[in-house]
Amino acid sequence: MDATVIELARTYIGSGQFHFQVSQQGSQLVVQVQLNTDSLYAVGFRHAATWIVAGQFLAYEFNEQAEKELRPLFEVSNALYAFCRNESVLYIGKTTQSLRRRLAGYCRPAQTQATNLRCHTKIKEMLANSEKISILVFTPINQLQYAGFDINLAAGLEDSLIRQFLPPWNGTRQGRAITESAEIEIAEEQMPPEAEGTRQPDIGRFEVQLGITYYNQGIINPGKAASSLLGEHDETLVVRFNDGNPSITTRIDRRANRTGAVRFVGSNHLIADWFQRNFHIGDLVPVRILGSNEVEFIKPNGGEHEKIASR
Repeated sequence: MDATVIELARTYIGSGQFHFQVSQQGSQLVVQVQLNTDSLYAVGFRHAATWIVAGQFLAYEFNEQAEKELRPLFEVSNALYAFCRNESVLYIGKTTQSLRRRLAGYCRPAQTQATNLRCHTKIKEMLANSEKISILVFTPINQLQYAGFDINLAAGLEDSLIRQFLPPWNGTRQGRAITESAEIEIAEEQMPPEAEGTRQPDIGRFEVQLGITYYNQGIINPGKAASSLLGEHDETLVVRFNDGNPSITTRIDRRANRTGAVRFVGSNHLIADWFQRNFHIGDLVPVRILGSNEVEFIKPNGGEHEKIASR
């Protein structure tokens, strides 16, 4: 086959989000898909941080351009993450804890933590050779349902991504890359709870009155004053709960209201579910603003409800 034809094929099919290896076997043109970081970006992953050495241990630095939006994402559970060198995907994992707590295991692994030790050692080896190892994260906002049941998108994607990418740092079974959960390492994921008194300070507060629509649909309009403390239109917002309910992600929408005030869009049925488990229609829900891209919903101690007097 003419070499020009092969080169044109390389140029054409290599111009998208996937890389391809084009070769000739006899009279056949053979095309092999090479999945890389662009493939993860197409799914919805974001470059969040970079690994660095911190004495005998590891630490990570956030992407400076988007740190204020990315840092709160590390409090989200049910997320995917990947370790990458340039365009190569070296490891893909999922956490049911927050990303912050999960990545801490790679920073200072215990001797019994096989996955943490394996990745920790490999990361340090590459950093010693002046190579850059990036951390990509995927924290889906849009929640899927099947027959009325929520689907964990991160969990659903993990098996498929590992099967397709075959990351070299993932554990193996019969020569195939497998998920971290398949390695039965639940014990190494556990970390001691944060000490009392480490509650994150807030920069502002607002309250949500649970009318019928808010209660049933989980719609949140924090008002103009609170909106001035929140991020830009279409940025990700992390919603935390003080009762231990897993954090979720939503989106800041400044176009839904004529005044330009914020509305939370995305994961609303999960917010509604939390309202319905902890409050009644007419209750007042306090909300702490922890940063421009992070808020915390408060369930009063002892489950006491705060009623708003009828006006």
